[in-house]
Formats: sequence, C-alpha cells, structure tokens
Amino acid sequence: MFVDLQAFAIPADSSVTITSAKNNYQFIYNAKLARIEVKYLLNTVYTSNNYLVSLPVSENYNDQVTINDVECKVDNHTPKDFQPKYSYYSVNDVFYSDERICYFPLLLQKKGSTANVTFTETIADPRYLTSAYFSDSYAVKKRDVIFKIPRWMNVELKEMNFNGYNITETTTYNKGDDADIITYTAVNLPAFKTEENSPGPTYIYPHILILSKSAKAGGRDFRYLGTVEDMYTWCHGLTKEVINDKAVLSAKAKELTAGLTADMDKIKALFYYVQDNVRYIAFEDGMAGFKPEKADEVLRKKYGDCKGMANLTKELLTASGYDARLCWLGTDHIAYNYQTPSLAVDNHMICALNFKGKFIYLDATETYLGLNEYAERIQGREVMMEDGEHFVLNKIPYALPAQNYDFETSRLTINGTSLDGSVKHLWKGEEKESVLSGLSNIKKEKADEAMNHYLSNNNNDYAIKELNLSSTDNVDKDLTAAYKLEYKNAVSSFSKAYYVDLDFKKEFLNSAIKTDERKHDYWFEYKTNLYKETELTLPAKYKVSSVPAPLNIVNPDYEFHITYDSQPGKIIYKKNLLIKNTHLTVSKFAQWNRDIEQLAKTYNENITLKPISE
Repeated sequence: MFVDLQAFAIPADSSVTITSAKNNYQFIYNAKLARIEVKYLLNTVYTSNNYLVSLPVSENYNDQVTINDVECKVDNHTPKDFQPKYSYYSVNDVFYSDERICYFPLLLQKKGSTANVTFTETIADPRYLTSAYFSDSYAVKKRDVIFKIPRWMNVELKEMNFNGYNITETTTYNKGDDADIITYTAVNLPAFKTEENSPGPTYIYPHILILSKSAKAGGRDFRYLGTVEDMYTWCHGLTKEVINDKAVLSAKAKELTAGLTADMDKIKALFYYVQDNVRYIAFEDGMAGFKPEKADEVLRKKYGDCKGMANLTKELLTASGYDARLCWLGTDHIAYNYQTPSLAVDNHMICALNFKGKFIYLDATETYLGLNEYAERIQGREVMMEDGEHFVLNKIPYALPAQNYDFETSRLTINGTSLDGSVKHLWKGEEKESVLSGLSNIKKEKADEAMNHYLSNNNNDYAIKELNLSSTDNVDKDLTAAYKLEYKNAVSSFSKAYYVDLDFKKEFLNSAIKTDERKHDYWFEYKTNLYKETELTLPAKYKVSSVPAPLNIVNPDYEFHITYDSQPGKIIYKKNLLIKNTHLTVSKFAQWNRDIEQLAKTYNENITLKPISE
C-alpha cells in the first residue's frame, strides 16, 4: 500500500521549516503494459533555521511503487557527496516483505540554507495510492497537493480532518488532455506533535483519501475498489493465489491434536501452538501488502506477520475439520471502516472460527490472550470475513474491564517502621499479557529479578522474599504471584501514635494531564479493573484513631473507589480503579484532572493508630 507518510518516522524538529512542497499525482494509461499508472512527483524545499543542521531525507517504496529519479540541490548546487542509498526495510534484521527505503543525509551549513529535493515515482496500481497527507514532521508554510485526473478515470477524493486548518481547493479543466486538475493548497501547518497514547494519524491530521474506483482506457475497462464487494474480490483473489501444502499442514494438525477428543481441546491446541511457536513480526498499516505467506512456510520458518499467522491458524483448523476463515480488519489505529472501500482500511488479519453457530475470533499475534479474549485494538472493529466467493461483515465483541483484571490481596502487620506480611497477586487478560510480554524479553535466569522490580515498582523499600510465580506456559490460566513482604519506612511513629501508609503504588497519582501542552485525546492501552485489598492487623492495645474519608468517583468513562473498613483488631483498605472507556477526549481533560486531584488527596492521607488508653 502506498501512503504518503514518509516523514512520520522523523521526530518533530524546529531546526528546519518546509517553505514549500508539492505532491503532484497524474493518472495515465500505459499502453505498453496495458495498465493504469500514477506518476507521482514530490518536491520539497527545506529551509534551515540554525547552523550545521543535519537533515535526514527518506522515501519508502515497494514492488508497486518505483522511484524513478531523485534530485537534490543545496543552495542551488548538487552536494558533492550526494548518493541516495536503497535498502530493504527491516525490523530486528529480519527482512520479510517487499518494503524498501531510499534515504540520504543532507547538511545545511548556514542559517537560511535551502535544500530542494524531488522524488519522481511510478505507482503501478491506483489501488495502492490511498492517501495524501499535508502535515510533516517539520512546520510547513505551504503545500500544494495536485491531482490530474483524466475524465476516463473514476476517482473520489475524500477530505479528512480539514477542520481547523487553512486548506483551499480549486478545480480547473484541461481541455487538451480532457482532464480535471484539482489543487489543494494548505498554508501554515504546524509540525506533527508526537504525544504518547494519541489516536492514530488518520484521526487527527488533515489528509485526502484517494479512492480509485474504475477506468476506461485503451479500449479496456478497469475495475478497482468502487464498492466493498470490489474490495473483497481483490483481497480474496490474493489469498486464492496462495497454495498451501495441505499434506504438511494436515500432518502437523494431527500431531498437535493426538490423544485429544473434545473439540474445544483440539481448537485450543492448534491456536495456542501458533501463538506460542510463531514469532510475530509486525508491519504497521499493512506495508507488507495483503497476500498471506504460505502456511507451511510460516510453520517452517517459525515467524510471520499477522497474515501469515492467520493463514496458518486457519489451515491447521481446516485440516482438523473445522470451519475456519480469514478476516481482514483495521485496528483502532485506523479511523475508517468498510464503508470506505480502500486498502487504507486494512492493517491486520486474523482468523475466525465458526463453532456451533457462533464466531470466535482468533488473533495469534496476541501471544498471551486466551480464547474469547480480545485485545483493545480490535474490540468493536468491523471485520470482512471470507465466505467462499462472498463475504460477511461482522464486528468483534467489546470486552468489559473485568476481562483485564489486576487483583492483589495483602495481609500485613506492623514491625517497627516496616509493614511485614504476605501478598498474593492475580492478572487476567491484557493485564496478564502486559506482564508476560515484559518477561518474555528477559532471560529466564533474570525473570525473578525482573518480576521483583515490577512488583516493587522499583521501590527499594519494598523488599520481596520467597517469590512464587505461576507457570507462564498455559494461556488459559490466570497469572498469579505470591511472596513475603517487608515494606520498609511505611510506618511513622510520634508520641505513641502510628501513621501508616497502606498503598505504596498509588496508581494514577501523577496522571493529571497538562492541558496547556497536550493537543490530542488520550487513549488508554486497554480497559482495566484494578482491585487491591490490604488487611492490617492492629498492634496489641491499639485502635484506629482516624482514617481518610472514602472516595467514590463514578462517571461513564472511569471509576475510582477507596474505602477503609475498621474492624475489631484490624483495618481493611480497599481500592478499585476502573477504566471503562479507553478514549479520554480533550473536552474531558478538566474533569479528569479534578478527579485525579481528589484521588491524590486520598492517597496522601495516612491512617492513624493510637493506644486504646488514649
């Protein structure tokens, strides 16, 4: 897929300004190859705002996009050492697609120096031209996005996220070429603002969706993506070209299900095998294309992208007699659904299992989520599911916060200035996946040490002994931990009174949002249900003198609950924090900050114990 996002990977930088840029797209008929192509010219003029500015320039291409020429002038002269490099795009030195990159560094020695860079490219199939973005990692004074569309070409240009930006559009007609010239001009665009936990670029930056539907040229009719039916026909056609080795896959399926009689046990054995044994290599926004690798090749190599893993999952299940199907979808990183027939809609593939009339969605890229557990990024997302030569549009179910449970119980006593006792912990769903994903990147002999750091929140006063962690091999089971605790400096004493802090983690304590700095909505990684209960045995002849007031904050997006329950000989601290809606909009930041202030106030108040005689 061709997406004009070449600058997204470069951090925002004020040392350079793009004084002018032109993205020029021209649809042509290539009579020699009997196909429609798009000639693309990208011209960018950079101006240095400082001295000795190093400017990295890059452009992606692939089997569908050819870079025909690259030109560069710095202060009107071609640099002596100008030599673009062409390389495969790789992650962790694993080359797994047709994605390539052209790149070169430029040095702008003087303040006010200019670099004029032009890429000339050919896009072999209009389907792969999906969008054009106006913004960049540098501030843009002016950008023209120009489309020359012959009347024989049916293209829809869809304006996205234009509100709040100075973007104008003009259309003229070129009689000689019988073509419309559509020009969008944007001025004074700020640089991309990188913020943690922001929505994807499709939600926030101005861009044009380019929907190529059909063409009539050279005496031929060309059908592209005019409808979702066209989209499925094309995607499904690619999967039909994949010839899987049925014998190899059938043998593996039999091996994995040997001795199993229950259907669900067989299904889990096959699905969990792919989860556990195939290394997931991610390619964001579908850069690797849309054609899955052969399932037997994924099985042999033990690594694959989402398409390869979905294909292997499907083929193993099919070989065992189950109705398994491929599903295309866009994760929540993408703003569009299948009402917009475009390759920009897809960036993920999973498998669906039709089991007893109900579809179970199987995403083998989520290594530690069990059957019927769904990651936040795909919950509620529309899927285009294969159904022979037809398709079905379904939606993946939403999960409640209870899916992602973080549960802790502590039984403590006071020992001088420390709290001693035992702690038990349990994690479910994406909370479990978060913990196990962190451990998976650490050598086995270092796992206990890493878990100690995690449980103690890197607090040296939180001393853990006799840590017992449950097996991490069974994705069906919850992850549990139990340990002995010495929580140092948790108790202060003055004039026979004890002042005790029963909560050392204080989740969300520093989560107020800097509203004068943050521009975009905040998206939590997933819904969660965090519950902590701590029982403190009172010292002999002591009573509870005072406790903080209870906290109860409830709204549709989240809940904060804290209570102290004083009972004979003990006090029980209970905390329940729920994130019910992962999308916190800018309009809700002020209320969130007020609620975090209330939470922090409760956190910062200790319980007071005094002698019964007082």
